[in-house]
Amino acid sequence: MEQFAIIADKDGYSNIRIDTGLGSKINDTLHNSHFIYCFEPKGRWISINYSTKKRDQLYGYVFHDRIKLISDYEKIPRISKDKYLFGKDSLKVEVTAQPFVRAHYRLTHSKENPGTIDAINGKQYWGTDGELPKTAYKSITITWGEREMVLPQSAIEDLFEPSLHNTAVNYDRKNDILYIHSENSDGAGAYDVIWKVEKGVYTERYIAYGF
Repeated sequence: MEQFAIIADKDGYSNIRIDTGLGSKINDTLHNSHFIYCFEPKGRWISINYSTKKRDQLYGYVFHDRIKLISDYEKIPRISKDKYLFGKDSLKVEVTAQPFVRAHYRLTHSKENPGTIDAINGKQYWGTDGELPKTAYKSITITWGEREMVLPQSAIEDLFEPSLHNTAVNYDRKNDILYIHSENSDGAGAYDVIWKVEKGVYTERYIAYGF
């Protein structure tokens, strides 16, 4: 079942518990639209991974009917065999990748193990387990008719080894929210990423990794 979802509770928020059952301790309270990453259900409870502004890589359980799977929203199909171009009606989403050019990045190597990369451009990165990446995202471009927007570099600059064939696009037409998500890399460097574009404006991303 591993996939992205959001909190969608009639009360506007949902309690995250350390185990299944209403008697289990409440670990967090997440409001509607908060990204979560779902694992296999345990009875009527869903095991999840999530992050908050203060903490990263948290785990807990949420009741099954308090979430909305991103995959349940309208799927925007891939419309080109040659490119990773998705589209329906006037909406188009194109995702592109490029080779990793070492000269374009500042690498920080581990002091204990000089062959291991600890940071790229001074930041945490995703896609390899300390090895030099081979590929990187180039751009994610969204068009609505004649209107175009490109996700900012900050949304993709630390993400490597993109698996474009694992990209999917879903659209919450009622609220005009576009979700672009992908399962990337493999092995110890594997991660899943989702970007949110609300009413034509890029608002956030969420990265699930380390499981």
